[in-house]
Amino acid sequence: MRLAVWDPDEPFRRWREALMQHAQETGLAVEVIDACRQPETQAEFALVWKPPTDWLQGQMGLRAVFNLGAGVDAIAPVLHRLHPGVPLIRLEDAGMGRQMGDYVAEGVLHAYRRMMDYAAQQAQARWEPLPLPPRASFTVGFLGLGQMGAAAARRVAAMDFPILACSRSGQSRFAAELGCPIHALDRLDEFLAQTRVLVVLLPLTADTRGLLDYAALSRLPQGAHVINASRGAVIDQADLLDLLHGGHLSSALLDVFATEPLPGDDPLWRHPRVRVTPHVAAQTLVGPSAAQVMRKIAAIERGEKPGGVVDMRLGY
Repeated sequence: MRLAVWDPDEPFRRWREALMQHAQETGLAVEVIDACRQPETQAEFALVWKPPTDWLQGQMGLRAVFNLGAGVDAIAPVLHRLHPGVPLIRLEDAGMGRQMGDYVAEGVLHAYRRMMDYAAQQAQARWEPLPLPPRASFTVGFLGLGQMGAAAARRVAAMDFPILACSRSGQSRFAAELGCPIHALDRLDEFLAQTRVLVVLLPLTADTRGLLDYAALSRLPQGAHVINASRGAVIDQADLLDLLHGGHLSSALLDVFATEPLPGDDPLWRHPRVRVTPHVAAQTLVGPSAAQVMRKIAAIERGEKPGGVVDMRLGY
């Protein structure tokens, strides 16, 4: 079988070596092609990161498409329109959960220990120890509790911060393990009112685009913090800036933005209460991702439904 890889950000050699190694482990005979260099070559399975629409349209024999990232909002509508019935399969962790846990844990500790306040004091050569709130009152709320959200929630709970969560349905397969309250999205205001650090890990869908506008973010307690590592368009960036300027929000750690790369003239770059990172909270690791893809292809070959198939109606 032929596998096409479209990933302009990663050397093709690394993908080919990893896929061939794990194909041998699963007993599959595969040919791996670099779709960026051989776009006309047809394949049965495609591993893609932001592929062009015309290339996808020209792939007439696809049996499944694997998205090489956590979010599928960009590719799902395109694939559904061009190839109805071809499953889109997302990576399930593949080493990204630990990275996300690191990123969120650092953000929570940075907020709790008031590091941004100390940075401001350093700029003024001011020596002044600051009081900390009781740890038990510093609740971290996870908006979205899928694979990435659960991985981050485990890390934060292990640091003895109280956690709660909010998901579309108010349910999660990780609920029993984490033992935290989970609100449905129709109780968002109640969830936000209890949250000192808001960790946004929602997929981008028609329901979540612009969800966190001025009214919603104002529901957070005075002095709350925001960490967004999912999709930039879930938050209204102008409203977020207004609430930071006004002092209702204390800080924001942002890894994702409505436009990426973040334009150089965007005020988020220069706001003293904002930290910007370039979409690196959880990056795709070639080895674990290739192993997972080959296991899923082997499942398809056995006539089984692999994990991670995207529900096109929900968009995740």
